[in-house]
Amino acid sequence: MLNRALGGLRATNLTQTTGFVAKRLLTSTRCLKEESRTPYEDKIYRQLAKELEPKSLVVKDISYGDGAMFAISIESGKFNGLSTVKQHRLVNRILKDEISKWHGLQLKTKKTV
Repeated sequence: MLNRALGGLRATNLTQTTGFVAKRLLTSTRCLKEESRTPYEDKIYRQLAKELEPKSLVVKDISYGDGAMFAISIESGKFNGLSTVKQHRLVNRILKDEISKWHGLQLKTKKTV
C-alpha cells in the first residue's frame, strides 16, 4: 500500500528519496550573495546594516517568496553588553514597520567577540 502511494518506489529507495526530498524542501537553491537577494530582502538587509554595522548579516525570505516570514541572523558589536532579549528588541525596533506586515520572524543575534 505504501509502495503504491509513493508511485511505485521500491522500499530500498524510500529512505534515500524521502531524505533527499525532505532536505530539499527545507533549503533554498538561491545563493546568499548580495545580488541574489530579493528586493525586499535587500531592503531589510540595508536597514539592519545601516543601524547595526554587522560583522555578518543574513536575511532570507523563508515564505517561498511571499515576504511573510523571514530568517535573520546578525553578528554585531552593537550587541556587546546587551542581553539576548535586548538584542532582539533592538532589531525589532529597527524593523518595526516591516515586522508588522509579517507572519513570523526567526531571529538569531550574536555579540561580536
